[in-house]
Amino acid sequence: MVPAMYSQLARIRSKLKERRGTLNPVAPELEVLAFEARHGISLPADYRLFLTELGNGGMGPPDHGLVPLGHTDSGVIVEEKALWSQLPFVARPFPFTRYWVWEDGEVSEEGTAEQVGHGSVYLGHDGCGMLWHLIVSGAERGVPWQLCGEGIQPVCPKRSFLQWYEDWLDGLDSFYGFPESGA
Repeated sequence: MVPAMYSQLARIRSKLKERRGTLNPVAPELEVLAFEARHGISLPADYRLFLTELGNGGMGPPDHGLVPLGHTDSGVIVEEKALWSQLPFVARPFPFTRYWVWEDGEVSEEGTAEQVGHGSVYLGHDGCGMLWHLIVSGAERGVPWQLCGEGIQPVCPKRSFLQWYEDWLDGLDSFYGFPESGA
């Protein structure tokens, strides 16, 4: 699996160069290890490679770019900044596997509104309170999810962080949808 990820990183690097895209400097391995130790998690392998081999934030999806590991930006409301920068629930499993729109009173059989903040790190935002997260613990580990005031949903169709990023570079910038199966 690792050789395939390195091939994908090479493709992404080439596509970024073609688009004249820029990323922040890479995250040092020791910094990533310290983050993982501090929070009692291990990052999904492809996201970890992205951080240490390509860049720690910068151009990309979400629309306003990727934030560095463990940071927030102006897309996060003040009341939630501590949650997404201190990550008190990141080691708890993210219980959801299907989208959930609670705006109309829909109830989830998988978890509660309080558990929406479990098991994920903040990636960035699309504006209007639409926040992208990467699930780092639970059944959806490695899948980007969008959290907003109306509900939550995985990237559609579901895919890994690197595939989501590469698809964006390839011009597939609509990651929304509600498949018939609910997955």
